[in-house]
Amino acid sequence: MTAPHAAGSRRSRRVPRRRVMRDRGAATLEMVILFPLLLLIVAAAVQAVFVYQAHATAHAAAQEGVRAARAHGASRSAGPAAALRFATRVGGAFLTHPTARAGGDTGTVEVMVTGRAPSFLPVGQWTVSEVSRAPVERFIPADRP
Repeated sequence: MTAPHAAGSRRSRRVPRRRVMRDRGAATLEMVILFPLLLLIVAAAVQAVFVYQAHATAHAAAQEGVRAARAHGASRSAGPAAALRFATRVGGAFLTHPTARAGGDTGTVEVMVTGRAPSFLPVGQWTVSEVSRAPVERFIPADRP
């Protein structure tokens, strides 16, 4: 009775070996396909962080320009100058080629800061632009409501 049992055990060993032989190289093939995709996802995430940081820097520079231009007695040209100083001092590598311009009407001041985010990916230029507005400060005497 031991002979049929031994023959049955041989068959059970051969089947998994055949499966292993058919699957040879499957993990390598999966990595060849998935690894570049994973690298692309990581690179896109890094680029998204660069663009977000450039937007945040441009927004902060625009707010700094508005603070300078809306002060009582300040000229409108003080806004873009302060925004550019802030963008170059703080933005550094995250906001390149910054430009600023002022606008608004007699009651409000507006500063727009535009620049480029550094590109981690070899495709496209990432231009960011942020605007900040605020009312112009004015002196109202105490006897006027």
